[in-house]
Amino acid sequence: MHAQFPVQVSANEALTGGYFRLTLDAGKPVATEHTRPGQFVMLRGPWGRDLLNGRAFSVLEVLDAGRFSVLAKVFGRGTGLMQAMEPGDEMSCLGPLGNGFPAVDAAVTSLLVAGGVGLPPLHLYARVAAREGAAEAVEMIYGGRTRDDLVLTEDLEAWKVPRVMTTEDGSRGVEGRVTAPLVERLDRAAARGESVRILSCGPTPMLRAVRTLALERGVEAFLCLEEQMACGYGVCLGCAVPVHGARPYAYCCTEGPVFSAREVRWA
Repeated sequence: MHAQFPVQVSANEALTGGYFRLTLDAGKPVATEHTRPGQFVMLRGPWGRDLLNGRAFSVLEVLDAGRFSVLAKVFGRGTGLMQAMEPGDEMSCLGPLGNGFPAVDAAVTSLLVAGGVGLPPLHLYARVAAREGAAEAVEMIYGGRTRDDLVLTEDLEAWKVPRVMTTEDGSRGVEGRVTAPLVERLDRAAARGESVRILSCGPTPMLRAVRTLALERGVEAFLCLEEQMACGYGVCLGCAVPVHGARPYAYCCTEGPVFSAREVRWA
């Protein structure tokens, strides 16, 4: 279920590394109250013809029936305009859209592998697990280029979610990329006969590497893909993803953005 509705900016919090958290208030109960981790919204400000299309953002937090937040980083004109928005500014929202991650399963340890702006759906997943009393069933492996790219980690601490941080420059946590601690964790799981699965979101090169590891080891994995979207509901056909099956492509906005690693057809 999704709908289009107006929202007002109620807070715009600057974080490190050019990231910012935008809290949006619909002023009434809206469908985003039932957002599943991995689903997204399309947001557009009052920018006239300058920027016609909305921008896709995974939902970071569902605060109550009418309020939610997204995490963004300035990459272009649209996110630059959003970073400059102030409380009271209005936006148009369409959502929630797409398919999310599988539900929390206390019998399986979900390894949440996040890179950079891929944090929001996994942050929401950890929040849901903690709320359901299943924080011990999730573990976060979160990486960025520098320490400034690792944001909102205090939430994970508060929820008592086990976590490993990595940075490419070694300024926080393990030096390197998320794949190194992921390999170590998968090795431990195999040695113990522990049931694990991988849920991942981040840059496509990272997702490719995570997918390869999962397939090589026979570990179930789900990938939340980051594709350019213009409409968000399958009309523009601009977010095609190569997949196995009867059809060579699926659309990220309507059939994703979460796909099984076995389903995605990457070389």
